[in-house]
Amino acid sequence: MPDASITDLLDAAINRVWNEHDDTRRLSAIREIYHPDARIHEPERTVTGDEAISAVVAGVLADMPPGFRFEVTGATLGHHGVAVTRWRGGPPGQTIVSGADAARIVDGQIHEHWFFFDPAS
Repeated sequence: MPDASITDLLDAAINRVWNEHDDTRRLSAIREIYHPDARIHEPERTVTGDEAISAVVAGVLADMPPGFRFEVTGATLGHHGVAVTRWRGGPPGQTIVSGADAARIVDGQIHEHWFFFDPAS
């Protein structure tokens, strides 16, 4: 059975951080969900800390078309402090990017968050 608290954290990161265009609200959500020294790992970079994570999210969202949102597709699974989920992103009715995330949760916050992108089709 999935550990609800860790799976909820990963879902919250996607919904409340990676979809938030307002810098103040996004930074507030990051500080609630992520550890202060959290690291996010994308294929091309790793960044550490709430301000750096917020800057990455702002850059990603700025590059996306109007109406773009990330959404979890299917169940988020987790145990022993690790949660994984699949997601898609795009404007309503379109998928322009998809992949999977994994997060290591310690003491109720995300300490590390990995992003895996499906190959472009």
